[in-house]
Amino acid sequence: MSPQKERSQHTSVVLILFRKATWYEAGLSLRRVHKDPRARKHLLGLALLVALVVLVPIVGIAYLGMLIGTGAWLFVPFVIPVMWWIRRSNKQEFEPLNIAPKPEPPPPALADPDLVLLRRFLAELTILYAVFLDRAGSERFLKEKQLPEGAEIVTRRTHFELLRSFNLLERTAAPDRDLLMMPDGHWESATINRVAAEIDVLRLLRWILGLDVHLPLIGYQLRGDFTIAHELVLAPQKALDGTSMIDADPIRVGHDAANSYFVRCFAEAVHRGCVTPNNPDATGWAAKVSESLRGKQDEDLILGTVLVSEAEDKDLMWAMTLARKRTQFLEWTLNLLQGTAPPGPAFPSMVEDEIGALSTD
Repeated sequence: MSPQKERSQHTSVVLILFRKATWYEAGLSLRRVHKDPRARKHLLGLALLVALVVLVPIVGIAYLGMLIGTGAWLFVPFVIPVMWWIRRSNKQEFEPLNIAPKPEPPPPALADPDLVLLRRFLAELTILYAVFLDRAGSERFLKEKQLPEGAEIVTRRTHFELLRSFNLLERTAAPDRDLLMMPDGHWESATINRVAAEIDVLRLLRWILGLDVHLPLIGYQLRGDFTIAHELVLAPQKALDGTSMIDADPIRVGHDAANSYFVRCFAEAVHRGCVTPNNPDATGWAAKVSESLRGKQDEDLILGTVLVSEAEDKDLMWAMTLARKRTQFLEWTLNLLQGTAPPGPAFPSMVEDEIGALSTD
């Protein structure tokens, strides 16, 4: 592994430890540690990360102090070339003996200019989602809080100026523009909730663009935080000026994990009677899946601190919705990466019937 990659991985570890979500997820595992081996494994892994970041530098400093104290540091200039020569000789000797099978070649990637254009499109889509979710947060605040007399709300004006400054307004779907043009405080509760449900898409876009180093499982982050949208409204260049974009393989892993959550929650919802399937055979299948996992603390998927089989109906249905949206969005993104679904120039609508679905069916 190159020194650059090692530094990148160490930086990622440090960023993970400083994420608020990391410690929130650790709290969820702590509440399940007495009954779920997966929670114990999660906490053990986190403890090892802390040891890596905190203890290794301390040991290195202590060792350096010992070298200086004993005078051994005087030999370092002579030892380093010898160690380099030994390592180089060993590498040349053993490299021809490496007969490990090579991994399967990845699917053909887009040409570099296309990747640049695709990243720009996704970055602009990220800004659009950030604007809508920031507006939803503002509208919810205005419905729940009483503002001081004479206070001026400038959310709508700020958002329009932001979209115009990057020439995004004319590419926004007409129903979306109409919604943004409504005066501050005039969104209906149903509209606020509908737009707020798209916060996981913004979370996915931030992860795809490399703004966030970790994508939490559906069951660990059922509720969103509007601050991830407001942050980008205040500093849109954070998304637009980046140069990194995640590879297809992690996206496939995220897609498969989200699909597993959807299938499990769908089976539970059908078994409880919360959902009526089109296929009559699905009822028997759902009963079999649900009963086989019921109460199994080390096998069933988790929603917050409880199993899917123990979750309340409203949390079950919400998780199923999030899992479906995440599965469809990541499938759409994979098609973009593979060149089978070229983007834009217009953005998909967020307020019509297929809000956030971006289905490839």
